[in-house]
Amino acid sequence: MSSVSIYFHYINNVSSEIQADIYQDIFSGEYREESTRRFGVLNTDFPNLSLSSLPMKGVIGRYYYLGAQYDKALELANQGMKDNPYIMYNESLKTDIYFRLGVKDSMMYYAERAFSGIPNNNKHFLDLARAYVNFDKYKLLDSVFKVVEDTKDPVILKFYFSSLLTKEDSISKYAKEKAREALKNFPESSADPNLRLSAAYVLYGTERIQKAIAAHQKASDLYDEGKFRESALKYEEASKLNPLEYTYFENAGITNFQFGYYEKAIPFLKHVIDSINPRTGKSELVLAQVYNELGDLEKACKYISASARYNYQESFKLIGVYCIDKD
Repeated sequence: MSSVSIYFHYINNVSSEIQADIYQDIFSGEYREESTRRFGVLNTDFPNLSLSSLPMKGVIGRYYYLGAQYDKALELANQGMKDNPYIMYNESLKTDIYFRLGVKDSMMYYAERAFSGIPNNNKHFLDLARAYVNFDKYKLLDSVFKVVEDTKDPVILKFYFSSLLTKEDSISKYAKEKAREALKNFPESSADPNLRLSAAYVLYGTERIQKAIAAHQKASDLYDEGKFRESALKYEEASKLNPLEYTYFENAGITNFQFGYYEKAIPFLKHVIDSINPRTGKSELVLAQVYNELGDLEKACKYISASARYNYQESFKLIGVYCIDKD
């Protein structure tokens, strides 16, 4: 092996070791001076890309950004602009730096460049949405979201909705339609609850949703006190304020059932099953119990069987009771 090859192998190893330390600190959000002291022996021109193909100068710049050394971070970002420019890493870094420095024009410029280069990168969308909010350009939030409106990325959706909520009177019909789609595409059982909550805020407004949450909490407190009828009324109030939250309807049905108001329980439980359909099997189970109490074993069997199809465990204890073979 030639001396040149040995040297290249050596500097690659040094670079790899330092990169490992940098990434560990960045991921943990920890800035350490002892790590920066190693940068003096690091050749950022060879290799000029990290092990994950990020520009080395940009990675080190990101580290200095973590330590609030924005001048050093910006200098390195500028030096590395030609290193793997297609991923827009340095543009994203400069967006963050200018945001911290309060230089809004530059923040906007680099946020737009990064998003234009790779729009489906959720970091680029977050940066640009943040810039528009800071510039009070809320009308542009819809236009930039339209570029990525087919996304299934919950981070992009959540930040879009959250950005809109910083000025609720700017929320458009388009934004509300996207909130409805998000609630449909991300059911309760699989979604980040904050995504669904932000979508609900967009549709109904923060004040109304907060009232629904307060009514739900009061209903839960009344339930714990054994006041089932009063609890049911509060759950019903919450369901009217936020008709997107199926648990409000479900709990209204359950508490009416436990109070003995079987007929009043039915519409709440059927609404969950027929209109929202979270596919948990819980509402089906309770509705089966309601019909059993009313003496309608045919419907009791129908709904306990539906609950069992969703593998709701409690249903298996009752299916043999409600579904009696009449032959």
